[in-house]
Formats: sequence, C-alpha cells, structure tokens
Amino acid sequence: MKYFILAGEKSGDLHGSNLVKQINLIDAKAEIIGWGGDQMNSAGVNILVHHQELAIMGILGVFKNLFKLKSLFNLFSNQIRELKPDTIIFIDYGGFNLKAAKIAKQGGFYTQFYIAPKVWAWNKSRINSIKKWVDQLYVIFPFELDLFKEKGISTHYIGNPLKDAIDAFIPNPEFRYVNIDYIALLAGSRRQEIKASLPIFEELVKSRPEQDFIIAGVSEFKDLYEQTNIKVVYDQTYDLLSCSSVAVVTSGTATLETALLNIPQIVVYKTDWLFYTLAKMVIKIKYISLVNIILDKPAVPELIQNEFYSKNIQTWLLKLIDKKSIEYKDQKINYKNLIELIGPSGASKMAAEKIVLFAKNQAK
Repeated sequence: MKYFILAGEKSGDLHGSNLVKQINLIDAKAEIIGWGGDQMNSAGVNILVHHQELAIMGILGVFKNLFKLKSLFNLFSNQIRELKPDTIIFIDYGGFNLKAAKIAKQGGFYTQFYIAPKVWAWNKSRINSIKKWVDQLYVIFPFELDLFKEKGISTHYIGNPLKDAIDAFIPNPEFRYVNIDYIALLAGSRRQEIKASLPIFEELVKSRPEQDFIIAGVSEFKDLYEQTNIKVVYDQTYDLLSCSSVAVVTSGTATLETALLNIPQIVVYKTDWLFYTLAKMVIKIKYISLVNIILDKPAVPELIQNEFYSKNIQTWLLKLIDKKSIEYKDQKINYKNLIELIGPSGASKMAAEKIVLFAKNQAK
C-alpha cells in the first residue's frame, strides 16, 4: 500500500514518526511518502516538503503568505495526482490540512485525519468541512468522540499519544536534580510565551529565596533563558517534572503531560492585551488548560493574564506543597480520573491499525 502523510509542524512530525513505525509493523510492504520533518524521515518516510516550509502563524501570517500558500496547495495537488497514494493521512494542523483534505477528496482520494482540528475551542463551522472532506477521523480527547459522531462523521477515539510518550519515558539515573526538593517552571514552547512568563518567574524566585526553582528550557530558545538568573535544564522536561514537588506550567500540551506524570501544577498564561481580547471573542471554552478541558471542571488552578503574578502563584504553591491540603488531594484525585478517561497507551498503534484496515478495504 502507498501512504501519503502530511504533518505541518514539529509536533505533527513526532506523532507522524510514531504512526509510521506502527504502519510499517502492520504493512511490511508499505510505501510512505509525505510532508513532515526529521523524525518522520528517520522513521522511513520519503519527505518531499519539510514542515518548516509550512510554518505560517496567525491571520496576519496567512495574508502575508497567500502566494506561498497557493503554491504549496498546487504542489500538493500535483504530487498526489502523480504519486496516486492509496490513502492520504493528515496530522493535526487543521487550518492548512483541511484545505489540503478538500483538494485530495475532490481529486478522488481517500482521506484520513489523525488528531482532529480543535473545533471545540473555536470555529465550529470546520465540522462541516471535516464531514465533507474527511473519510475517517481519529481523535485523541475522549469528549471529541460524541462531538464528531453526532454530526455523522466516522470517528474513532484511539487514546492520547502523550500517554504513549509518558509510559515509554525512562528517567535518566544521572539526572543531577533527582534528590533536590524543587519547583519546576515551564515557560512555554513559543518565543512570545517564554518572553511573557520569564519576568514573572524571576519575581517569584526572588520572593522565595529558600525554595529551589528550575526552568525546563527548550534549547531552541537558549538566547532567552540566558537572560535570566534562574537555573535552567534544557530538553529534559520529563526528567525535571518527574522528580519535582510542584510545577508552574504555561498553558499548552505541557499541562496534560504534567498531569499524566502525576505532578501537582499551577497553570499560567499571559499574552498581549489585543491578542487576548480578540481570542476571547473567538474561543468558546470555559478553561484554557487541557486538564480542565478534558475533565470539564477546574481541576487545576488557572492564572491567566492579570491573575498571573508572583503573589498569586505563591498562594497556590503553599497549598500544593502541603501534601495534607485539600487542594493537593483534590488534584491527585482529579489526575486519577483524567488518566482513566484517557485510557491506556497505544494511540499510535491503534490509529495505524485502523488507518491500514480502512486503506486496504477501499483498495479491494
């Protein structure tokens, strides 16, 4: 079977590489081509376009790159017509991939979407596009199953690939902070998030000199971390989290990872006023952290915008450091419920099995 995979960003490249490994185990004669990155390439994918070429952020970015986008979609259309894959798999990156799925479907190809666009957060009109252009949808959050099925979309919940990553994690025995009682600080995975979080983290560290704080840094943004006096550990987030007492986590995927590692957390987030105001008008969800969104309750504290400041964090730290506190115990109970909701690991394996089966059935 011939598979074409389109992953438009770094996280999609990671999930794509894990998916490809499983596809190759199931289909020994698999030929896999696609758009992705280094990890997919290492897994055996013939990469035609690197995901860095697709790095276009926000509405302004789209307007600035209209010609480039048109060129990319034309290239995609030409490639699939020339290569004639048995199925095309889109991974996350909904804004771009849904348009590509439309091109593929109108071209007569079978389309499968792994990690659904987050229509529950904003732009629910995309559900209609998914129904039109996607044959099979694979979702990673439990609540998404009913949301899409109710609209008549062939939807499968396959678990969450983060659970796979957590279960596969083996702590580094040489990690130098294992026996220190510290608080982990996660400033985010984007430059603007880090720039917004670091000054507040510095205030926090100064206000509690008796406490050890360590930042889980990303080496890609080393230039930003070098401007702070806080200790930084690069590219070892799981090691740092797994032996910390509490974590202060900038909202994003890391909030779910922290919960799956069973570490008490305070979720924080700050962005510029204009972007936040516009986002509030568009985004229609009660919570910002994945933990609270999945559980549909305030399971972890969220300090957003003006609430994200040193004294507020300190108040929550004192509660969560105390293992006898109601807040600490409640978080642990909520984490247990979260893990049960998400289910066991094996998302990549289950997705691969369903993707290959669908492709083979259509080829008959």
